[in-house]
Amino acid sequence: MQATSPAPKRKRARLACTPCRVRKRKCDGGEPCATCTEWGYQCYYETRRRKSRNPHRLSPDPPASPPTQTVSPVAPSNEPDPNGLVRRLEANSGAAFVRKLGLKIDPAKAPKLNLFSWNIGARQLSAQPIASSVFPIIEITSLEHMQGLAQVYFQKIGPCYGFLDQQLFFERLNQRWQSPLLPDIFDSVIAGIGALGCMFSQRNATITEVHLVRTARSILDLHHLSGPPSIDLLNGWTLRSIYLRLTDSPHSTWLASSTLMHLLEASGLYPETHSVLPPSVQIDPDLRRRLVGVAHHLNIWTSFDLGLSRVSFQKEDLPLPPSPKAGDFTHEVLGLLHVSLSLDPGSSKDEADLTETLGKLLDGTHTQPPSVMAQCNLVLCILRRIHTQNLDISPSLAERVLVLLKKGLDCARRMVMDCSPWHQVANVPFHIICVLLVLDTRPSLSMLPKAMETLGLVASTYDTPTMREAYSAACLLVLLHQQRRKDDIAILGEALNSQNRAQVEILSQPTPSAEEFNWLGALVADLPGLQRVDLDQFLNADMIELPSFISEST
Repeated sequence: MQATSPAPKRKRARLACTPCRVRKRKCDGGEPCATCTEWGYQCYYETRRRKSRNPHRLSPDPPASPPTQTVSPVAPSNEPDPNGLVRRLEANSGAAFVRKLGLKIDPAKAPKLNLFSWNIGARQLSAQPIASSVFPIIEITSLEHMQGLAQVYFQKIGPCYGFLDQQLFFERLNQRWQSPLLPDIFDSVIAGIGALGCMFSQRNATITEVHLVRTARSILDLHHLSGPPSIDLLNGWTLRSIYLRLTDSPHSTWLASSTLMHLLEASGLYPETHSVLPPSVQIDPDLRRRLVGVAHHLNIWTSFDLGLSRVSFQKEDLPLPPSPKAGDFTHEVLGLLHVSLSLDPGSSKDEADLTETLGKLLDGTHTQPPSVMAQCNLVLCILRRIHTQNLDISPSLAERVLVLLKKGLDCARRMVMDCSPWHQVANVPFHIICVLLVLDTRPSLSMLPKAMETLGLVASTYDTPTMREAYSAACLLVLLHQQRRKDDIAILGEALNSQNRAQVEILSQPTPSAEEFNWLGALVADLPGLQRVDLDQFLNADMIELPSFISEST
């Protein structure tokens, strides 16, 4: 007879599922397990072949069936993750926040883990798709057309990401068309500016835009780096990262922004190590700070959204903020970088830190829609952190938050009408809807119609699969919240029906005597939490009446 072993202190699963084992997560051994159910992973088990101690016994386990591939914002990795991939996702990523929100409302119908509304989505061609080909920059369009596209860029994008010298660019643009047989890395800058100019002047992609994107990508990918990168190469990769952030997937953008950060380090522009810079490289100090700041801005937030590591250096000091210029608000956007870095999941933030940072953000001055949307994005991130840590904010702070979020919705509508499809025009309204549902107050819920209308405007203007999916997910969250409220109302109604029967019994009971009243008053005096209760309201026979909505139903 086998002896009974002592009860273990901690219940462990005999075999963890493959997703939990890969991600180093606790697994309860269920099918599916609780962790996979919460995070939306495809739960499966791989049967391990055990070695038999008897060499003559050969009974191999049956091969496991191949698992179904799960769509997830974060790809699994077999390497150890000391910082905790899931913890980084929970800290700042909107994907984890939306998933947890849905699980809290209705676990059975919650949306899967996905970065909804990360941008407007891939650009849609109004004509038939064209064959994949790369043309020289001067054969794609005319000089006059390229000048017009560049004007759109410097009018709409340049004031927000002002890392290029407009006058110098137009001078070199004219020189390029005068020397058609001399291709150069500067062509990637021309193509990047032209592609963004097309995007901010046409709601649907054009064949010209497609050719410009392909040409820029081909030039940058095929460029052989034999020394420190040139300024043209850095500007070309920055423009490519911006375009990907507005149209492509998070992982593609993360790779491009990480490459840009490594090129900055190799160039010596950041951190400042002038000894590796070739003598021919010259850049204005203010433009250098702007270029480095925009690269940080793109890499930090893409990393946060995916829960992946951002590119960091031994010297983490940010460059000085750029100098303000007339008609330029780059300093407003890059002035938020220090707050962004402070939200790194590796740095702990308690309730006092988060509320203080939130208050400072709300006090900031942001004048233009893209800058206001960047401010809203940071505020939404802090609100997600506060909710994840089960913290509260004061009513006055919550009121200020709603004022800013309303301003953000107005800016999103202005950007849509102005054909300025920044990534925040899709991302911010979607996450405003999620935060309003989490706040769950009368003022916050009253903003839901406007938020849904704004997201619907973006989805109808830029009719892409990404926006249709985001709008459907938002409708699902609101519908689940509404259904939850209906269920709560039904429960409260049942409670009132029970109270109706109890009221009849109360009316038939005699009025308490004076001695009973004095005894009850002494009891209330001993309980501070009941001292404000008006006993006469409950004990006076004349005040005991059925409420109108109960008496009408009896």
